[in-house]
Amino acid sequence: MKIEINEYFKKPDKGTVLVTGAIFLWVFIVNFSCVSFIFPVFDKILTASGKFFPNIYNSYSIPTWPMFFVTILYFIMGNNPKKSLEIFCGGLFGFLMSLFLFWATWQLMGQSAVFRGEPGLLDFKYAFIPVIFVILGVLIMGGTVCPLIFNNAAFAYLVAASISLGKFYYTPNGVELFALEIGSNILVFLIGGGIFLAGCILIQKLLIKWLTDQSIKAAAQGEAE
Repeated sequence: MKIEINEYFKKPDKGTVLVTGAIFLWVFIVNFSCVSFIFPVFDKILTASGKFFPNIYNSYSIPTWPMFFVTILYFIMGNNPKKSLEIFCGGLFGFLMSLFLFWATWQLMGQSAVFRGEPGLLDFKYAFIPVIFVILGVLIMGGTVCPLIFNNAAFAYLVAASISLGKFYYTPNGVELFALEIGSNILVFLIGGGIFLAGCILIQKLLIKWLTDQSIKAAAQGEAE
């Protein structure tokens, strides 16, 4: 079988390199600023507030991944600003589904009974499987009806948000703690991700406009000569 090299490699034009490089710098600056300065300040504030709310904020660390996922999904979706609404609607739905996944599995496990000293209902794996079956069915089949909500962003955030489920299942107030974590994730996703993505789109549009203007000027000069 003959493989055409052009199918897998291409020589980027200067405009593409400029736009991609500028967005990369923006992503790096935001990453560095959030991880090194902004988020640690909020972490200290929330941890300090544990003196007043000891059951909630004892030692808190704001998750950074919800906002970083936004740009990853934006690039996966072809750097298309029109896909922004899909990212946020789908991502929000994914977070809510992770909360439903935890709550429904908890109910099938009979965790509230366990913590009262009574026998539970199902083991984790037997409680988890039917719930995730329903959620995945809704995501996959719903995508044929309303891709604005049931899309890859919803699936990505559902998976990422559900990774930490295990550490809450065997805690008496696990539902409350997981809901708190999902709430903070959603805030970072909407606020931080919104700023992150707005910067990417603005840089992209300004540079494309500038490059277009330069091409028009160059073409006009060529005709004049």
